Amino acid sequence: MSAIRLGQLFACTEQGGAFVAEASDGRLVDIKDVSSGLACKCICPGCGRAMVAKKGDVQTHHFAHHAQLDGRSCVSAGETALHKFAKQILDQRLEIVLPKKIVTQGDDREIVINEGKWTFDQALLEARDGKIVPDVVLLLRDRRLIVEFKVTHSCDDQKIARIKAMDVGAIEIDLSQYRDFLLNDIADQILYDAPRIWLHHPHESNARERLADKARQRADERLQLIRRYRDAYRHRTPSKATGNGDCEVAARREGLGDLINLPVDGAGCFTVPLAEWQAAILLALIAAVAPFRTRNALATLRKNGWLDQAVADVPDEIATAVGEDNFPFNSPGRTVEVFLKRLEQRGFVHSGHTDTWRPSHVLLARVDQARELRERPATRLAEAEKIVGQMLGKLPAEETASFVFDQWWTAKAPARTYSPSEAASFDDATWHAFRTDLTNITTQIQFSPREGLDLIGLPYEVELSRAVERKRLDEEERARAREAQLEADKEARVTRLRDRAIELLGEEGQTWVAIHNRDIGGQTPIGAAAAGETSYDEANRALNRRRQELAAQEKARYKKDEAVAKLFALAQTRYFDVETAALWIRSKQRELGGKSPEEYTVDDTTGQRCAQLLPTKRSRR
Repeated sequence: MSAIRLGQLFACTEQGGAFVAEASDGRLVDIKDVSSGLACKCICPGCGRAMVAKKGDVQTHHFAHHAQLDGRSCVSAGETALHKFAKQILDQRLEIVLPKKIVTQGDDREIVINEGKWTFDQALLEARDGKIVPDVVLLLRDRRLIVEFKVTHSCDDQKIARIKAMDVGAIEIDLSQYRDFLLNDIADQILYDAPRIWLHHPHESNARERLADKARQRADERLQLIRRYRDAYRHRTPSKATGNGDCEVAARREGLGDLINLPVDGAGCFTVPLAEWQAAILLALIAAVAPFRTRNALATLRKNGWLDQAVADVPDEIATAVGEDNFPFNSPGRTVEVFLKRLEQRGFVHSGHTDTWRPSHVLLARVDQARELRERPATRLAEAEKIVGQMLGKLPAEETASFVFDQWWTAKAPARTYSPSEAASFDDATWHAFRTDLTNITTQIQFSPREGLDLIGLPYEVELSRAVERKRLDEEERARAREAQLEADKEARVTRLRDRAIELLGEEGQTWVAIHNRDIGGQTPIGAAAAGETSYDEANRALNRRRQELAAQEKARYKKDEAVAKLFALAQTRYFDVETAALWIRSKQRELGGKSPEEYTVDDTTGQRCAQLLPTKRSRR
């Protein structure tokens, strides 16, 4: 006999036939194990009608109904066969494993029934129950359990709704993963191993009622807890005043005064002023080596005993509810977190993953700056001691014997409104200016000594007096040198001008340099050269003009002599003797304005004018 697999009960041919049918003795048989035609004596497991075994040579071997109703084949044969097989198994053993049933509401849960093996009195197959036909029904005294099987489809919603309306327990066993198993091998899967779920349990509504009662009770307890925390916190007013706690003082010393005393909801959870507990957190964050978390900050406050025990352990969920309706409350941990976030918004703290915090470069730079400010007076004191020591070490010992540095450091200098120690606490620019003034004392004494020089209280009076005297003597020497140089320059200018005048004017030069000249302001050229470079330059320009005048006179005289010579030569041609020609050229002529031709003639033009007065023919007179 061929073994039958579960999936075969639900397989069919293309013509709608089945591969499994029910034999006359109630067994399920495979098409391969029966005779052809009606000789197989098989019926449909679903509808009970006779089946024909079709085992021809063309089509796939299969069972078909002997007489189809309205031309339709039975569609429930496989399911009915499974139900009968399962009923047989259940009827034989009368036990089955029921799954665990849990109902939940929020975080609450109620166990309706635990997983376990149950024994029943009887198993019924497809006994109509109300408006449904269960796959199998198990009876235990007066209680019923509906067993549904899933191979191709789950139980539909309509059937589940009817089961719930009947308030009858029902489970669904999932056999979909066993389709390739032999039918005879799935008995234990049906009874114990196959996945199964509750479709409905009669006690589920009671469990849900218990959940609702528990939720109401917890809500009442929660409301009472909220009221208790509100009442405990209502009259706490966190101090916003500046205090003098150790942490606050330390934070302000680190330059962090503006980062504490920040108002945050929930500050009343702590028993010290705002500034004190916030300063403690800030200092712990800066000093932390390992990752700093909110819980580390809270642990610091708890260790100091600053946590109000009335609200120390409030859960966050309750704290949120307490803080509703603008009530200024937070849990201690949340309060710390809000403070750190306020610092983050201002750029002094960075948050990371896993609730970690770290100081920003801005915060660390501010701490470094505050520490530098605290150390600044001592640093600058040492700097000043070194500078003053080096300066005074170059003076004679008797001049510095009475000087005491500590007295000088705290005393106001004569020309200043502050002492050196006060200058040490000034900003960098002012201190650097003071230090520069200090180191420049020796430079000023050396290069520009003067009475009343600001010595900043250092014993440089004698050194300054020596320098002032040296400066006076040097200035007198330079004055004498300047006078000598001025005299030498004057003599050189006079000599150069006289030599040049003689060179340009000849013998007239000696006379010209000594005669007053209006071109140089009425001075003599010698006097102008002696007066200075500017007057010397004016005298030279006057000399040049005089040289040009003489050159022009010389040129005019040459032209005149040449024209007179021509005119005299012409006159000799008009007179028979030279004496008459000479007399004519020297005689005054009315036509020439009372001048003689010799006087009148200065160039060829005037000579021609005179020639017109000569006789046209040769004459004796």
